[in-house]
Amino acid sequence: MFLKNLETVGFKSFADKIDVQFVPGVTAVVGPNGSGKSNITDAIRWVLGEQSARSLRGSKMEDVIFAGSETRRSQGYAEVSLTLDNRDKTLPLEYDEVQVSRKVYRTGESEFLINKEPCRLKDIVELFMDSGLGKETFSIISQGKVEEILNSKPKDRRVIFEEAAGVLKYKQRKQKAEGKLEETEANLHRVKDILSEIEGRVEPLKRQASIASDYLEKKEDLKKEEVALLVTQIEDMDEEWKTLEETIENQRQQERKLAEKVAGQEQKIAEIREKSSYTDNSIEETHGQLLQCTKELESLTGKRELFQEKKKHYEEKKGALEHNQSKLREELKELEDLSREAEQTRTEKKQKVQNTKAELKTTASVLYEEIETIDETIESLKADYIDLLNEQAAKRNEKQHLNKRLHQLDTAHSDTRTKKLREELEDVKNQLKEVSEKLRPLEEEEQRLKDACDVKSKEWTETKDSYEEWRQKLYQGYQHMESFKSRKNALEEMKESFAGYFQGVKAVLKAREERKISGIEASVLEALSIPEEYMTAIETALGAQAQHVITENEKSARNAIEWLKKTNQGRATFLPLDAVKERFVPERTIENLRTLDGFIGVASALVEAEEKHSVIPDHLLGHIIIARDLQSANAIAKATGRKFKAVTLEGDVVNPGGSMSGGAKSGKSSSLFTQEQELKELRKKVADYDRKMQNAEKKVKNLKESMNEKEKSLRELEEENDSIKEQARRCREKEKELQLSLSNYEERLSFLDKEYSQQKEEQVRTEEDGKKIELELKDLEDKISRTSEEVDRLTLVKKEKEENRETLVAKEQELKVALATQKAEAENAEDHYAQVTSAYEEKQNALKEVEKNHTELMEFFDNKETKEEIEKKITVKKEQEKTLSDTLNNLKEKRRSYQEEMEELDTQLREDHRIHSNYLQNLQDKEVKANRLDVELENSLRYLEKEYVMTFEKAKSIYHRVDNTDEAVTRVKLIKRGIDELGNVNLSAIDEYEEVKERFDFLKDQEEDLISAKETLRNVMNEMDDEMKRKFEETFVQIRGEFNGVFNQLFGGGKADLKLTDPDDMLETGVEIIAQPPGKKLQNMSLLSGGERALTAITLLFSILKIRPVPFCVLDEVEAALDEANVDRFARFLTEFSTDTQFIVITHRKGTMEHADVLYGVTMQESGVSSVVSVRLEESESLLEV
Repeated sequence: MFLKNLETVGFKSFADKIDVQFVPGVTAVVGPNGSGKSNITDAIRWVLGEQSARSLRGSKMEDVIFAGSETRRSQGYAEVSLTLDNRDKTLPLEYDEVQVSRKVYRTGESEFLINKEPCRLKDIVELFMDSGLGKETFSIISQGKVEEILNSKPKDRRVIFEEAAGVLKYKQRKQKAEGKLEETEANLHRVKDILSEIEGRVEPLKRQASIASDYLEKKEDLKKEEVALLVTQIEDMDEEWKTLEETIENQRQQERKLAEKVAGQEQKIAEIREKSSYTDNSIEETHGQLLQCTKELESLTGKRELFQEKKKHYEEKKGALEHNQSKLREELKELEDLSREAEQTRTEKKQKVQNTKAELKTTASVLYEEIETIDETIESLKADYIDLLNEQAAKRNEKQHLNKRLHQLDTAHSDTRTKKLREELEDVKNQLKEVSEKLRPLEEEEQRLKDACDVKSKEWTETKDSYEEWRQKLYQGYQHMESFKSRKNALEEMKESFAGYFQGVKAVLKAREERKISGIEASVLEALSIPEEYMTAIETALGAQAQHVITENEKSARNAIEWLKKTNQGRATFLPLDAVKERFVPERTIENLRTLDGFIGVASALVEAEEKHSVIPDHLLGHIIIARDLQSANAIAKATGRKFKAVTLEGDVVNPGGSMSGGAKSGKSSSLFTQEQELKELRKKVADYDRKMQNAEKKVKNLKESMNEKEKSLRELEEENDSIKEQARRCREKEKELQLSLSNYEERLSFLDKEYSQQKEEQVRTEEDGKKIELELKDLEDKISRTSEEVDRLTLVKKEKEENRETLVAKEQELKVALATQKAEAENAEDHYAQVTSAYEEKQNALKEVEKNHTELMEFFDNKETKEEIEKKITVKKEQEKTLSDTLNNLKEKRRSYQEEMEELDTQLREDHRIHSNYLQNLQDKEVKANRLDVELENSLRYLEKEYVMTFEKAKSIYHRVDNTDEAVTRVKLIKRGIDELGNVNLSAIDEYEEVKERFDFLKDQEEDLISAKETLRNVMNEMDDEMKRKFEETFVQIRGEFNGVFNQLFGGGKADLKLTDPDDMLETGVEIIAQPPGKKLQNMSLLSGGERALTAITLLFSILKIRPVPFCVLDEVEAALDEANVDRFARFLTEFSTDTQFIVITHRKGTMEHADVLYGVTMQESGVSSVVSVRLEESESLLEV
């Protein structure tokens, strides 16, 4: 087996694809330092399975991807492929040629392939495991391996011998075994700790389990006694409550009559009060009109007096105002003329000052600015002159360099391209074209079939996933539906058996179903439809009335009562439709309550019933008010005089008279109301689920049929694809062979063409650069001449300016004196203008005031209202005042009459209220007692359901009434006392004891297993130590036997030996290297010269390769430290050794190159990008000098 070729794309500095062909023997890879030749070694190491980024000279695995350069972008992945000749079947595969590929992306994802088939990194490592190749074998030897031998201590050096002996895997196994041993010991300690803890729990749990069993027996005895007692108490309370309800119903009818009488009186009082209120409003309105009339009369009288005074005053003032107005206008005209003159003088003076300032500024600054500007220009031109001289010198030097390079290019020449090489290239191209044309339709068909398979596979997977999803939904749906059906059936059975109803009610309803009694309509609960949000409130409001029975008429009710007596089946309350009457809250009261926060409505308006039963909700709930919460209920009771019952949404009650009841419910309610509501919801859910299940069954069936059809189509496509894929594979192999040949030919031609083209391009560029520099030099000479002339001219100008300086200084002084005089004149003109302006404004204001007074005077005389008109208005207002006063007296008399009538009615109403209140209190006391019995009855039923999980009917069917209630209570107390004496009972102790006992026995078995495993691991580790000792000793002896012969051959004489530092401890002993080069005495390797030490280390590596041969070996600059003579010996030995092992040598030593069968050069013609070329020996020398 040997290495045939290496392909890389985007690996480290190899940005472009490279293909290096290898042959048996020695292949040398040369190139200057930094060109990337060692990346060839890294590529081989990486594809063989290296996982350490540091071994590849990086910090992370993504560092092997080309990172980009000045001219190229970074790449997204790196790929390396290694092709091996496997005709001798060294690798356990049937192929004559094996290609191993590895690819890594910047995202961190990796791909591995063997003969282009995806695999795992583990598969690649296992493929090379027994072949002598791999990242831990001697198939790759770098300069670092030589340095490791040179610089290591004897004990550290033994690692190389361990690698050769193959004991590293035993060391790793031993480390794993030691880890397992530590883990086993830790587990054993944990098991012992747990056992110690559990052992102390077994006995206490055993005692607790015994107490728990005794407790359960007593609880069963308590159940028998207490349930029988509850049955007796519930029946007694039910009988008492029914009797009380009949009494309450009779008293309620009397109370209704009294309430209607009081309501009528209140209505009459309200009407009178409304009339009185209307009269009050009229009185207030009339009184207001009278006050307004009086005010207007007073106003008119004052106006008449004011008119007379003003008229007299304005007649006296009119002449003086007209005289002042004329005089002020004349004075203003004179001031306007003076103001214009002052303004003109002020402006002229200011302008003079500005002109003088400008002339002074110009005169003072021109001289200095011009001279300063000239100095700056001269200095700048001198600096430019020096820069131009420097640039001229640089261009002349550059011109000389270009002339020299042109001379070199003129003398260079390129090889002529051979005709034979092109003919061979054309022949290969023709063959490749034929194969490509044959392969193209096969690839298209292969891709088509692959795409079809992918689509079909995706469709099958999606269908399968949908099938599994719907099948799971169907199963879950069945579970939910069965759960709902089970609960629905239980509730329907309870409803059909009238579970939860009192005995008498249940008997009547069953008799109705069996047609034993006629005229029975329904129970109140059956007749009413109650919204869920009001369920608790209505349930509380109705109480036991929910079980009243509705009959067609009084006769039907009498017949039912007779039937109950006759059959002795209890009592029931009946509501004859032709006898019961509505009870209601007055509409006016409801209107007032609607303004209160928290008012929901009258209970009867919140439920629904059939038309024929419409009187029932009004009879039972028409006088009950529903409130949002207890605070709202209190407010409603207060507003209604506590005449009506108020019930909150949570079931709290404010009774007529003011008593309140409420609190937390005892446990989860399971009343007839909630059962009925739950049954309705369950019926709807079962119907919905039944419909959904039918749809789901159809969906599952369709998906299964579709899945089977798609699976069959997928299998047919895959078989067809396999056939096309095999044909395409054979074509690709042929195409690859031809492409390799074509690449070699093109690479050789490309190298020659590129070299010649580069020379030509450089020559043209150089000539163009020369011409450009000549033009630049000519331009520079012109600039230098012009700059010198400009400096001379400006120097003369500066001299003339300095001569004029004295004349300009004298003129500047004259202008300063003139400026001071003009400033004083301007200030005087400004003051005069300000005085004139101020006087003008004062006169103007005075004129405005006079004109204003004159306007007011004229307006007064223009007013049309006369004294006679004012007198006429005063007469009308006096008559209006008298009329309003008479009306006000009449209204007050009417109000007095209303008040006397209201006082008489109010006295009668208070008496009726007292009588009604006393009657209501008596009724309330009975209702409170009935409510108490109702609560006690409900609590007993709930306690029975919560504590013993059974309905009253079920309890009655199992347990019989007790003969003596007091004795039964005593027995229950004694049993409860016995349970209390047991204290806190751990009911889970019975199961917990069994669990702990079982766990204790299990851990005991675990302890024994761990002790056995610990002993086994120690035996295995001892066996590994014996095996490592044996292998190390055998390998050392073999290497030692080869070492002296290889040393003699490489050094041309002398002798050498290997010695153990501690022969008695084969697991820890170090290795000393003793060498005696020709002409020297035998000594430790550390005492040899640098070159001798390096060659001795190489000797050791070759000795190891002799006993552990590898198919191929990569040597990365291992001979770098040798002198020329030793390099030659090394190379000749390498040639002899290459008959059994293929060598790929990364080198820059000429002696090694001369003995190579094939030479490749690695260059970096483009910055940061390496390329590989095939070179001759004479070319390799120049390549190293680049």
